[in-house]
Amino acid sequence: MEIKFQCLGDLEITCGERVMPAGGPLQRGLLAMLLLNANLSISADRLIDALWDDPPDTALGQLQTRIWRLRQLLRAPAPGTSWSTPELITRPGGYALMVDPAAVDLLVFQQRIRDAESMLAGDRPREAALELRSALALFRGPAFANVTAVGVAGEVVAIEERRRAALEQIFDIELSLGMHAQLIAELREAVAANPYQERLRLHLMRALYRSGRRAEAVAAYREGHRTMVDGAGLEPSRELKDLHRRILLSDVPSAPAVASVAPVASTEAPPPAAPAGSWAPRSRDLPRDVTNLVGRCPEITQLTDYLSGPGQHLPRVVALSGMPGVGKTALAVRLAHTLAGAAPDGQLFAWLGGKSEPTEILHRFLRTLGVAESEVPATLAERSALFRACTAGRRLVLVLDDAHGEAQVRPLLPAGPATLTLVTSLRPLTALDGAQLRDLAPLEPSEAIRLLTELVGEERVRAEPAVPQRIAAWCEGLPLALRAAGARLRARPHWSLARYAATVEQRSQRLDALSFGDLDVRAAVATGYARLSPQAGRLFRALGALPGAEFTVGDAARLTGASSYLAAEVTEELVEARLVHPVARSTPTPILGGDDTLRYRIGELCRLVARERAALETAGGCHEDR
Repeated sequence: MEIKFQCLGDLEITCGERVMPAGGPLQRGLLAMLLLNANLSISADRLIDALWDDPPDTALGQLQTRIWRLRQLLRAPAPGTSWSTPELITRPGGYALMVDPAAVDLLVFQQRIRDAESMLAGDRPREAALELRSALALFRGPAFANVTAVGVAGEVVAIEERRRAALEQIFDIELSLGMHAQLIAELREAVAANPYQERLRLHLMRALYRSGRRAEAVAAYREGHRTMVDGAGLEPSRELKDLHRRILLSDVPSAPAVASVAPVASTEAPPPAAPAGSWAPRSRDLPRDVTNLVGRCPEITQLTDYLSGPGQHLPRVVALSGMPGVGKTALAVRLAHTLAGAAPDGQLFAWLGGKSEPTEILHRFLRTLGVAESEVPATLAERSALFRACTAGRRLVLVLDDAHGEAQVRPLLPAGPATLTLVTSLRPLTALDGAQLRDLAPLEPSEAIRLLTELVGEERVRAEPAVPQRIAAWCEGLPLALRAAGARLRARPHWSLARYAATVEQRSQRLDALSFGDLDVRAAVATGYARLSPQAGRLFRALGALPGAEFTVGDAARLTGASSYLAAEVTEELVEARLVHPVARSTPTPILGGDDTLRYRIGELCRLVARERAALETAGGCHEDR
């Protein structure tokens, strides 16, 4: 037989059918604190603070005495029996109760909640509801009902909150599965026990309405109105009022399909509820998928597995970064289309470049998700909170393209694991908590030639087999440059590849040759340049005049007249903007002198843009105030 601890009701220690004495109030409080921190160390000071409002001078001695008594209790076998026992051990500065989690009903409850979340993430709502019901069946009453220790009281509130959240989650799931009539009696009991919990009353009203009991649904609202006004001096929430109005008009939308609900183990305040009726038709905002996507199979496989894999309890965000034209948007859109099956509630897309503000983007998102214009809040914080509420139970793919930085992205991120988010940016968003960061490299030469072949056609490539390698080399492995080259060649089928290659090889004509319509390498690099600080912009322009592609921080300092520290910071700003990149340390051979060993390189296409910007701004005036 095994010792077990019952926490979800009166605190009891059992062995088989026998209930063992848990001791007086202080010893029960001590045991409760140890179980709340099972298998973890808890300090003597914290235990004393938990057991006494005003600890006496003898508190440490009393604590040690009760530790000794508890050890004796757990070690003493019943006559004629043998069992496995937990162990109360002393650690530096405190104590730890080492116990099998399966022997503590509180830990079993928490594990079943986690298992239910995994089932929801795996699209198994019926099993999740059964698991949640088995978790709630462990309760015999309020947790630690016979424990009066002050430090346990706050923990009891959190446990009861998790219990209530689990019950609401069951209703969410089972109502979405169409079990309206079956839940009415249970919902009436829950509302009677929690008259101020408006979400439970919403569930009851919807269940009654969808069971054809419209008058009773209206009566449930009126009873709630009296309770709120007379008992709390508050008007019912806007959501309750809106549902009441819709029931009167017979205009209640059908229940949304369940996907994933916010984890009930969290004690944080939930986001504001989405307005009633905000479940809109599926959004389909994604741009068209690219036909030719070469060289990204490893990224697609790995990121698809991460984003669509089971058992995720936290928001899933992938942040793709890389130099201008490297194909970040194409990969994000391909991933979003690939994940469409795992996101049946639709896809959202927003371009964050230019002067796009999160407030405006959230307005569009909320309208797309079915929020009425009159329901859209005015402030960024309120819109962000409502967006999190609207997406909490939806399985969506969200693409945020060309982000400037973390501050622009954070208000646009869902809070739950159901929505899969892809963000693209020039610089890595390293301060975006929990995001999977991927920095995309240019294509390998063989991949670049394969993409060019797919774009131009094998027949033209076979006719001039040595030329595509020359064109691909000048494109520097950038898919944008290769696509521009392919589009230009398709538009001029009478041109030989050699004629086009001769144009690209001319430095003065290269940027023009690598642009076609909106496929424009110059514009892509200029976008990154426009976001630089004035000091970094000055250095970028100066790099265009260097005789070679490599430079050091010392070179940067001499080119800009800045201190070494500032030159290093400005250089790293260019690295983050993906306009230059560091190269391996080597024997110092600075272009303009100095003794730096860390070297940087600017690509030839970026150098050409830098020269153009320098010429334009010399002719048109200083650009420092851009």
